Amino acid sequence: MNEIYDIAKLISKEKVGKLTFEEQQKLAEWKLRNERSYMLASDSKQIQKKHELYDKINQEKSWEKITKKVPELKTKVIRLRTVLKWAAVIMLPLLVTTYMLNEVYWTKDSVIVEAGSSKATLELSNGKTIYLEDYQGKDIKSGKEKLASNTNNELVYQQGEIADEVLKYNTIKTPIKGEYFMQLSDGTKIWMNAQTEIKFPEKFGKGKREVKLISGEAYFAVAKDKERPFDVYLNDGSKVEVLGTEFNVMAYQDEAEIQTTLVEGSVQFSKKSKEVILEPGEQVGLNLASNEMEVREVKTSIYTAWKDGKFVFNREPMESVLRKMSRWYGVKVICDDEAVLKRRISGVTDRYENIDKLIGLIEEISPIELHLEDDHLLVSKKVKQ
Repeated sequence: MNEIYDIAKLISKEKVGKLTFEEQQKLAEWKLRNERSYMLASDSKQIQKKHELYDKINQEKSWEKITKKVPELKTKVIRLRTVLKWAAVIMLPLLVTTYMLNEVYWTKDSVIVEAGSSKATLELSNGKTIYLEDYQGKDIKSGKEKLASNTNNELVYQQGEIADEVLKYNTIKTPIKGEYFMQLSDGTKIWMNAQTEIKFPEKFGKGKREVKLISGEAYFAVAKDKERPFDVYLNDGSKVEVLGTEFNVMAYQDEAEIQTTLVEGSVQFSKKSKEVILEPGEQVGLNLASNEMEVREVKTSIYTAWKDGKFVFNREPMESVLRKMSRWYGVKVICDDEAVLKRRISGVTDRYENIDKLIGLIEEISPIELHLEDDHLLVSKKVKQ
């Protein structure tokens, strides 16, 4: 178990850029054999939660708590005063990571699949890529010019317009298990779901405001500006046009249709010569195979629940539920039973809980069984006893 302490120390030093070359090699070799353990023990969201806990109590008491979980570390208590001479930025991560690594080692027989969190990459017009989750509390700049601030997982662009009408575009991408919030230079707010990519100008000009939802799902709260309509272009050639409103667009490439759901205001959805105008509480679905549009009345909160940290299923096909689980939890779904995939379920649960909570809900309300093996989710019909 001494290895837990040694590796925790390396991970903690890695977080603050204090690894020597030899230590980098040692940690890299360990990561090759223990990729899952490393990912769990170095997860920024979980580390922050533990930080908040340990910040409230004395460091020495924190150490005593950890040594109860890892008795082999008691011999190191006599060196506590030496350890405390480290920079504070290393000490707390060391305590936290040791505890988390210990939890991982003791739960090897059970698979821990945690929910997604705020993470995204931002590609600037000059080609520079920024990992936003690791760039908190910093300004985004192009040369000496400040473009945006990035604090508390919110990317907020400087307000204003360009003078020369030459637009410079940035692209933001959320990965599997990722989400992010962004505010554009005109004040428009965008919540991005997992696996979403949006291209947008650093600042808009005097004409139309245009962004492109390349893939994924996003909720838009568009800043009102009667002189400059706001257009969201989708990768299939369709478009959502608004003046000031709130709506959700789901345009994943592995879904059968694109859905635009209007919460308030008014939007026009169009593709080529076909167009429809939506009223609040309506949704248009564009079938990607037939290019046919269907307008229906819906309960909008079901389609925007992800933005508010909830999974809400209302007679939703299991196939759709499983795709959402795959994007948010990063699991690979295996199911070859068509009847199971077509079965519809209804339920509500917290989106930020570990996957076990959602699995428990599904198994409780349906004759479906889900089993985790590493990052694979095996789905089948329950066998009658």
